Amino acid sequence: MVAPTPALLADAPFEVLDGRMLFSGPPVRRRSAPSVRRLEGSGRLLLTFTQVSGGDRSSEGALMLSTSDDRGGHWAEPVPLYAYPGWFCMSIGGLARISDDLVRLFLGRIQFDFSLAGTEPMTGWHVCSTYTTDGGASWASPGPEIRLFPTWTELYGASNPHPLSDGGLLWAVSGTIGRDVEWQAGVSRSDPRGQTIGEPTLIAAAPDRDYSDTDLVRLADGRFLAVVREHQTLQSVQSWSSDEGRTWSELEPTPFKASNPKLFRLRSGAVVCAYRDEDPARRGVSASVTWDGGASWQFIGQLYAAPPDAEHRPGSVCGYPDMVSLGGDEVGAVLHTYPTRDGVELQWLRLRDRSAETPAARSAGAPEGRL
Repeated sequence: MVAPTPALLADAPFEVLDGRMLFSGPPVRRRSAPSVRRLEGSGRLLLTFTQVSGGDRSSEGALMLSTSDDRGGHWAEPVPLYAYPGWFCMSIGGLARISDDLVRLFLGRIQFDFSLAGTEPMTGWHVCSTYTTDGGASWASPGPEIRLFPTWTELYGASNPHPLSDGGLLWAVSGTIGRDVEWQAGVSRSDPRGQTIGEPTLIAAAPDRDYSDTDLVRLADGRFLAVVREHQTLQSVQSWSSDEGRTWSELEPTPFKASNPKLFRLRSGAVVCAYRDEDPARRGVSASVTWDGGASWQFIGQLYAAPPDAEHRPGSVCGYPDMVSLGGDEVGAVLHTYPTRDGVELQWLRLRDRSAETPAARSAGAPEGRL
């Protein structure tokens, strides 16, 4: 078993305190698509991920739940939360903390057909939701199907939801017109409890592009910044909204190739984007930081540097990074690796946010690009 070996640059706004694999050891499992949230009152961490028995890709996957009451030092034995025979069950967008006594979870189940072409070799698709009001001790029965797009619907936004001034919530969403074609990305508004999700307002849509995985962050000036995955050229794009998601600016390219982006605002107000890096020269989970609300970005290294022989093909990619404040200046980060003989593993990193201590870091190093 190989311990995590993050490769952050010296001027990164994070310092790595420690890292380890979660739930590792025999028998071989594929553990993927993690999501983590913290309950502010108790400090309890909730963690979900999908688990498949054995090392092969499969449509038999169960959504698992674990908790930690010591800032990620120890984790409870994972228990099955959602399983459906013949389906790969996962959280579509992850845990959504609305308040300590209301955490919503969008449940997805998909079926793989690896004979299909494309980046998403899936046939069946179903999304619904559940919620907990007691810190994950019990969960409501899954609700009715949610369909915001004609074929597939994802409430994918690793930082969902986002409180609005009118008391409602804003959610990053994406979906397709057909099977793995004409992916579109946008936002939907909901009631304060996330029970009724409205029709999407599109941020990115074009018949020859395919836009999906999207994350949002509210900037220090009140605007929203969105980073969106683009399937064809792999060049991710970004957009801004100054009216709480009702309208969005024209798309602009980011200087990185991101899938599964996670936006995380640091204590200084700077924003880090963690993402599966689609640049073949640096496979793994990379991170970039913006000190100016996305006008420019600086590459700060990798949370996970993949081995040279990493298997990068549909159904066998790393990523789904998530980050959570652990209180004070500590941050927890979780992601899943590429497959190895040990399966697909979850890595947990404990980081220190040092961005507020080093304002000179704003100009340190050459930016990846200025837009």
